[in-house]
Amino acid sequence: MLRDRLSQLWLRSEAQRLTAERSRAAATVGGPGPEGSIGKLVGAELNQHIYQWCMDLLGPEGILYHGYGSGDREDDESAKDWRGPIQQRFLRSKANTIEGGTSEVMRNILGERILGLPGDLRADAGMPWKEIPRG
Repeated sequence: MLRDRLSQLWLRSEAQRLTAERSRAAATVGGPGPEGSIGKLVGAELNQHIYQWCMDLLGPEGILYHGYGSGDREDDESAKDWRGPIQQRFLRSKANTIEGGTSEVMRNILGERILGLPGDLRADAGMPWKEIPRG
């Protein structure tokens, strides 16, 4: 089971790497395409899956975490404990689907711009910013 998951993660990571290569190639030729949005979405979710797998490998010890030490000093015990960084990265991976545009927003962008799906209905469409009711 663990090997199957590792194989799936490796395949997804290779697909992500190739998408990033396509994005770089497209940017040098004529400008950014949809690959950047695809890469953001897939990369953020792949990161979560990788660190979830790591936490599953740790088993019950995965919940044992002694803090976020700086990792800069040699006497920092949390930097010496290999479990700490995995747990920190697991928690941090959740933020990847929020920052820079949530996964839901990225899916909407891809659906509208690539698949041609209709956008969300907006009551303020065509309205000047200063006239939009807020608060």
